[in-house]
Amino acid sequence: MKRFIFLSIATVFLFLMDSCSTKFNVAAPYKNITVIYGFLDQADTAHYIRIQKAFLDNNKSALTMAQTPDSSYYASLNVKIERINIYATTPGVHDTIHLNRVDLDLEGYPKQPGVFFNSPNYAYKFTDALDARYSYRIVVTNPATGEVDSAEAPVIVDTDPLAFNIPYLDDSTANRAGLSFFGTPINTNDVLDIGGTYTPPPYGTYNFYGQSSPAAVAQVVLRFNWEDSNYTTHTVTGHYADDDLGLIPVTSSAFDYTLNNVDIYSAIRSSLGNAPANTIRLLNRCTIFAYLGTPDYYTYEQIQQSQGTGLTGSEIEPIYTNVKGANALGLFTSRGSRVGNISISTETVDSLIASPLLTNVNIKGTTY
Repeated sequence: MKRFIFLSIATVFLFLMDSCSTKFNVAAPYKNITVIYGFLDQADTAHYIRIQKAFLDNNKSALTMAQTPDSSYYASLNVKIERINIYATTPGVHDTIHLNRVDLDLEGYPKQPGVFFNSPNYAYKFTDALDARYSYRIVVTNPATGEVDSAEAPVIVDTDPLAFNIPYLDDSTANRAGLSFFGTPINTNDVLDIGGTYTPPPYGTYNFYGQSSPAAVAQVVLRFNWEDSNYTTHTVTGHYADDDLGLIPVTSSAFDYTLNNVDIYSAIRSSLGNAPANTIRLLNRCTIFAYLGTPDYYTYEQIQQSQGTGLTGSEIEPIYTNVKGANALGLFTSRGSRVGNISISTETVDSLIASPLLTNVNIKGTTY
């Protein structure tokens, strides 16, 4: 399964450590490298930016340093967001937002256990609503060294279905019909289409470094929800499994996934598995997660795929960064996300129940 378009904090650490090992001499004297990581999402009410430092020291063990907060956090940073009017003939700074450092543990986002210390768990936060008329430039100043690092991201509108439209979620006719991917028998000609469009709001001519749209890549995850109902013990247990449909480019403001129904049936068989003893399966409505990513994110992913990793890769990790600064790296960008539930059509449910591919899965109906 591919990961969701917004990366985990664990990925940040891998990117941080591996990128340093490819770009810098491991025998060099101790040197701070600033790492900036963040995904802005218009649907979020709070925005968190992780700013840390990578470390290299030829006199200390990396495992020892990983247990020391001073090795990963700066004592003091000035962090601000500059909002840039990208629809102006000559883009300029509209206003400035100050970011406060917060403990993510207290914000409800505890750090996953590992070789790194668990506390403190700092990030920089602002709560202003994202406005698609502006790009958001983060500016990080280290008062101890005078170094200034920055990165800039546009906003992908995801709170307006007229801008980010998923027909299964936004069209009442499609919603009534439900997901339909049945055939008798199932064959390669029966498919399910999941797609959508993205159109930047009509504020004027979009002007962000020569790009025609903030959205360059899409990702859709189809979640199957079901209940295991044990007719002996009368217990009911809810489950779900995700089918990640992968990353595809957004072309002409549209993206489209065409899914062969044989592949979908096989995915359901793999996800649900054989039914436990004395248990029937009842399908619930599916959940569609749709994501859009920026050209920066798409470039990052393309470099990762072209370079490869491991012994045969040209780098341990891709060295792409959109952070500007002499001793800085990272990825600061944005995403759009849409989530909604959709029923499976009656004809498709009947086909799933009767399919020889799913005999041992023991689907008997739905919860709706």
